[in-house]
Amino acid sequence: MKNLQVLILIGFSILALPSELSAQFCEGAHSSSLDDSWLSCVETQNPNPDRSEGHWILYDFGDYYELNQSHFWNYNVMDETDRGVATMIVDWSIDGTTWSWWGDINLEQAPGSNSYIGEAGPDFDGLVVRYLLLSVASNHGGNCYGFSELRLDVNPGVVNIDEISVASFNFGLHPNPATNHATIQIESFSDTRVNLFSPVGTLVATYHPNSETTRLDLRNLASGAYLVEVINGSGEISTQRLNVIR
Repeated sequence: MKNLQVLILIGFSILALPSELSAQFCEGAHSSSLDDSWLSCVETQNPNPDRSEGHWILYDFGDYYELNQSHFWNYNVMDETDRGVATMIVDWSIDGTTWSWWGDINLEQAPGSNSYIGEAGPDFDGLVVRYLLLSVASNHGGNCYGFSELRLDVNPGVVNIDEISVASFNFGLHPNPATNHATIQIESFSDTRVNLFSPVGTLVATYHPNSETTRLDLRNLASGAYLVEVINGSGEISTQRLNVIR
């Protein structure tokens, strides 16, 4: 397993990446060198408590990013390509604690040649994450598990409004994470306004509570980390993160 604090990725938005992330450019063929691959031969505890011990790799982006098109190069070491991933489980997280399952990815066995160009992976359609966890479910018959490289096209996915570090007042927000609806509970709701911002800072909806509880409609929202901003009648502001999962 590996816990990557330095992420290897490239994309059309590579210039938007923070300086602590490095980029490895691989525009086509991938080498068959062991040094250019990730390999796990010992099972370890998975960061996602819902997963059993196994072989996994965790990417920490260091901030929120929109994930789009991906490209994979499977384990390409000559005469060892059966170690390459056949199926991997993809989980994502905003905070590294609460995990959501995205889906499974199937990869073809690599040829073990220097002309290997990999294969297109899934398009994550702008999914906003900080952590991406790949857990290997099966390989092509080898005694270890690995792949050579993952390429991701990314965009910044940070809420770009000021967040209050110390709340002026408290409000309830549940469930969180949420899927279709979430409920806000505010004791003093008179003249209160609730704003819901997308992961990139766009105002998605505004609510004017007429009772202590207000229901947020999330059914048409994509997965990601949203920001709930509550402004009370005195102009005081309080915010909370709301994770929407699909």
